[in-house]
Formats: sequence, C-alpha cells, structure tokens
Amino acid sequence: KISREHVENKGIGNSTTLSKDVTTEERAREVLLMLAETVGGRLRKEQQKANMVSVEIKYSTFQSVSHQKQLQRATNADKVIYETACDLFRELWNGEPIRLLGIRTSKLVDESEPEQMSIFDLEGVSNQNMARQEIKKNEKQEKLDKVLDQIRKKYGDGAIVRGSLKK
Repeated sequence: KISREHVENKGIGNSTTLSKDVTTEERAREVLLMLAETVGGRLRKEQQKANMVSVEIKYSTFQSVSHQKQLQRATNADKVIYETACDLFRELWNGEPIRLLGIRTSKLVDESEPEQMSIFDLEGVSNQNMARQEIKKNEKQEKLDKVLDQIRKKYGDGAIVRGSLKK
C-alpha cells in the first residue's frame, strides 16, 4: 500500500536566465515585477503567505549574490513582494551586467492562519480611522490580485499586461 502525504513547500520562487544581459535598474525592475507576479500567484494558488523574501542576482561573470529580508507581516501580495525585491536589488546590485534574476519566498504560513497585528504594523498611522483605511487598502489589493489570478487562469498569462511593461 502506497501512502501519499502532501509535502509542504518550504518556499516558493521563480528566476529567469535572461536572453540579453540586463544593464539598467529600469529593466531589472521590469523583470522583478514579472517574477513577483508569478511568485505571488503561486503563493495564492497554494493558499500560502510568506514571511521572507530573497533576491538572487547572477552576473554575466557567473558570480552569484543574494540577500533576504524578513517581512513585518506575512504576505502573498504581488506589490509587497515586488517592492521588497526592488529594495533588496538596490542593496545588492554592483552595476555589472546581470545574467539571471530570481525572487524566492520562504517561511510560509497558511493564508487562513490568524494574523496577530502589532502597533508597529501601522507605524506612522496617527489615528484609528487611518489604521482602518490602511487595512481596507491591503484587503482591496489582496482581492485585486486574486481577480487578476482568475483572469490569467481563464484567458492566459498574456490576458492582462501592466502598462509599464507594454512597449
């Protein structure tokens, strides 16, 4: 008798070897956006959120560097993953041509797991009304990401393309 257990993912990520070396931050950010959307979509599909984001850069010399960041709150939001990846990229990149870019998330938790909020989650928010608005904004972003996932699933990955990526 064969027993099959669901194996928990330790992390979800994506990387791409580029057909042409990336030499500008603008182009690197475009690639990171595509990767963040893929990673966020995979997290949502697995009903997971990540507490850690890491970025890998492999230069044209094949030297690899990576850096990771612990998040204040677990997320599967494309925007949060993208912004964190961009911050990490700026810390890492030495200006040399890039052959490969990757984003990986780890320290995964089930998205239905209750979330303990702290006063630090709303740093800079001066009153309760502003705090509620911030929470609603995050909820709207999560709903938008899920709707975009459904459209891409039904009509294909190219069905919706960000204006910033259109050339």
